[in-house]
Amino acid sequence: MPVIPQPSGIFARSRRRLSASSMVTWERCRRDWFLTRRLGLQVPTHPEMRLGHIVEEAATAIWMERPHPTDGMPSGKTNWVEGEVGEIMPISNLEELKSWLRSLMKPIVDEIRRQLNETWAECIWKAEGRSPDEIKREKLNSMVKNAIKLQIEEAEACLEANGGPHLEAFRERGDPFGTPAPCWGEGIGEGWQDAGSQCTWWEAWEIARPWAKDPRISTAQRLFHPDGWAAGELDMAHRWRGNIHIVDIKANRGHDRDHGGVATQLRFYQWLWTETRKHPAKPVNHVLEGEVEAIKSWHLADGFVHTAELLTNLEVESERLLAIQQEMASVAIEHLQLDAIEAQEGGSLGCSICFGLDTCDYPRGGQEQPLHRLIPAFEGKPAGPPFAPISELPSRVTIRGALHGHWGPLPNHYGDSVIGAAITAGDKTAVIEEMGIKQFPGLHEHKGEVVIVNAAPGQWRGMVRLYLDRDSQILRPEDVESIEINRLGLIPTRANVAGTVISRGSNRGTNASGKAWSMSTAHIWDGTGLCEVVAFGLGRTESFDNLRVGDMVRLMSAEIGWREGTPQLRIDPRNTRLIVEGKPPR
Repeated sequence: MPVIPQPSGIFARSRRRLSASSMVTWERCRRDWFLTRRLGLQVPTHPEMRLGHIVEEAATAIWMERPHPTDGMPSGKTNWVEGEVGEIMPISNLEELKSWLRSLMKPIVDEIRRQLNETWAECIWKAEGRSPDEIKREKLNSMVKNAIKLQIEEAEACLEANGGPHLEAFRERGDPFGTPAPCWGEGIGEGWQDAGSQCTWWEAWEIARPWAKDPRISTAQRLFHPDGWAAGELDMAHRWRGNIHIVDIKANRGHDRDHGGVATQLRFYQWLWTETRKHPAKPVNHVLEGEVEAIKSWHLADGFVHTAELLTNLEVESERLLAIQQEMASVAIEHLQLDAIEAQEGGSLGCSICFGLDTCDYPRGGQEQPLHRLIPAFEGKPAGPPFAPISELPSRVTIRGALHGHWGPLPNHYGDSVIGAAITAGDKTAVIEEMGIKQFPGLHEHKGEVVIVNAAPGQWRGMVRLYLDRDSQILRPEDVESIEINRLGLIPTRANVAGTVISRGSNRGTNASGKAWSMSTAHIWDGTGLCEVVAFGLGRTESFDNLRVGDMVRLMSAEIGWREGTPQLRIDPRNTRLIVEGKPPR
């Protein structure tokens, strides 16, 4: 990892934090961004969506190989996966190294196929009629061949440059970077030559090996902006030249395609890489790392290399990106409910083509692309009591009480480092905290008797919680003239809702402390509003995990929570009841 991530690991993925992928979606269609990025609506999974990550790991695994400098290597023997091992292949130059690496193709492609089938079987919402069998072995073979070819070309350039400016540093201690390039071997290796001699093929392969996301690490390997409002997980970076070449790996063809979105990604990584060079958690290099000199995408399906134009003024870019992030943070669900005229006149989600709940996908599909809906028309009838319309879920409350017990920053249940306190009114006490990182940084400036305006009510592990964001205020009682105060003991913390499942998602992994986690999500739509329902760990019952898009569901006694300014219901395995009815035919 170029920079050690925040200790919260994968749960630190805030929906208000700027990322390369969110920037691409924002520039393509802000309404699509809001639905998919902010609200978290999923789309049916296609096999290609699973393939990309697997191919990236396979390519990295190839580049991590450390051949013996003199004895040759057994054909077909890869460290990534067990396979049939053949005779020893001599390796005395980069061309013979390429031949040996290509002998690994069969076990590697077999493993790509195995992982693709495995992840496809675990996918809970598949695109209708799609199958991993549609991805032919010839395509996978081509991607592996091109992964080998492109990195061999990098090693050839290193050899022609006599190892580059860090040759002697590599010979002295092995990889001189504070965060070394991932490698299957241990130690500095046995093929380094005496100082002053010409660089060898083995040294060039070792020196040119890129930093890349290590497939042995299950936690996220992100770069975090020092102020926390931006993060990204770039694929690889070559550092042997004395400057940085950032590369994004694509499991697709590069010829005859629009690279605008890729360029946006790459320039974001250029900016973020530069911003994080002074990160306090960054390991110390033993050589000068240099500046970002090139940003590229490697398209493994056809071996195409796209080079994007670099940013020239990073200070201006920082101001621009922060303004975009703040604009993203200010968007609310009400901005979706615009008619065509209002949308054309502006607003954060303004668009001259799509409006209301419809999106056009115009930049990708062309102007003739028809409008479509991620939020479909609701065909049922309101459930009636005891179920409340989703649009009427408890929104904001105003509380008066004594603020005390300040704490943090500490990770909340999503792993975001937030600050909090307690508020007491009479004999009732509630926890109060920021809704996300730096959503209400002035909380600790207030103590004693206060009036808290526009707090979002919720519950976590049986306790009332109040969440503060940019729409909240903390006032002195004497500055409040006429305002309705809610009683702390009467704040609703649970809800009953009914509606149609319109989106499904799930995720699992290991956080930075090594603890396994899992979550499953469903978005419920009742014609009046949209709400995300999430089940963590033990809350993932069989009934919840088996929910399908189109199911009519009734939820009773779900915990009220908040995520990035929008309500969220959480399954409490002890108290929440889920009723599934009206399943569509399979």
